[in-house]
Amino acid sequence: MHRAAFGHGRCRAAGWAARAAGVALVAALLSAPGASAQELLPAGPVRVLDGRVVLGGEITATAGRSDDVAFFNYTDYEHNALRTFGATLSGVWRPTPRVAFIGEVRSEDFEHVRPYAAYVRVRPWATRRFDIQAGRIPPVFGAFGRRAYTTDNPLVGYPLGYQYLTSLRPDAAPLSVDDILRMRGRGWQSSFPVGNETPAPGVPLVTAFRWDTGIQAQWDSDRFAVAAAVTAGTLSNPRLLDDNDGRQVSARILARPIAGLVAGLSAARGAWLARDVLSLVPASASQQDYGQHALGMDVEYSRAHWLVRSEVVWTRWHIPLVATGERQPLSAAAWSLEGRYRFHPRIFAAARVDTLGFSRVAGSLFDGRPTTWDAPVTRVEVGGGYYLQRNVTARATLQYNSRDGGRVQHRTFVTAQLAYWF
Repeated sequence: MHRAAFGHGRCRAAGWAARAAGVALVAALLSAPGASAQELLPAGPVRVLDGRVVLGGEITATAGRSDDVAFFNYTDYEHNALRTFGATLSGVWRPTPRVAFIGEVRSEDFEHVRPYAAYVRVRPWATRRFDIQAGRIPPVFGAFGRRAYTTDNPLVGYPLGYQYLTSLRPDAAPLSVDDILRMRGRGWQSSFPVGNETPAPGVPLVTAFRWDTGIQAQWDSDRFAVAAAVTAGTLSNPRLLDDNDGRQVSARILARPIAGLVAGLSAARGAWLARDVLSLVPASASQQDYGQHALGMDVEYSRAHWLVRSEVVWTRWHIPLVATGERQPLSAAAWSLEGRYRFHPRIFAAARVDTLGFSRVAGSLFDGRPTTWDAPVTRVEVGGGYYLQRNVTARATLQYNSRDGGRVQHRTFVTAQLAYWF
């Protein structure tokens, strides 16, 4: 069956599943007069073995418009981020005060159960906030990808820099610039003539849906924090196993100068192109650096009823033009600004503005004029939510998307989500 047709049927099934799960959860919360919601759903993690084992989780049911393959909200797991059912189970086992084993599995749309996190954390000194983590570890880069739960996101959608799929793929490469320009706005299903020629989703600037594998060290204090990691993949293509004999190095510095203000700087550099593609690149060009380089800046400020966040992500991929053996740099930059205001302990409103832009290249298409290698995107999302209990939230949002190119250039979505976590 064609990928797009399959995706459409899967999104439809997921939509019905999300609505059914949401109705069931609301019914459970609102039924049984005289019984409190706290009695129906656990309000905190499950602790066993004198607290040495802690289990937590999250269930989200998101219902929205059926949109074929979700051109603006498709994820690198080929799901519609605005029309899905998700389940997460996480656990921490602390055999000693200085050693912990952390794991997390996730499933979307009743499909495969995927390992999201699996690492060991060692704290050498009991009195210092320094630890080393190894395995499938949390990201060092940026702010949004480090948020543990969906409920840390005040809206239903994701920032463009962490979700929107560009046309680039680590397992396929173009012959020329024209091959790149033909794929403008085709991140949901791009294809190139070198390497894996099967149409498939591209990659985002930074993915929020997978963690990388490697080792990380971090130090924290009241005012500053520093973290660095060496991993197998890159920000846009995290890996369980290495696919190119390369590594990514990433780092982040965090400052808390005053109460309520948090600011961070991030950087990353890693080998991005898969070895199967590198083997097809002319020998004269095969030793060049075909990697992903990235810089990030984020800031958060909270005061009284307000929470405001902003983040900028810039990245550059170097890819081969196989026909000529040249190395082509392709840059992209995403910026987001979001805010949340609490009218009441149970009621809040939120909004986010996103932009995603791309550098220009020139080929024979578009009359030879320099043109952005992918279609620039703008997104605005507004909404609000209500806490049915401390750890059960109902939200609804309106999201508008616009881009300069692609099969679909404008789309508006109305989405509802019910989220429960413990």
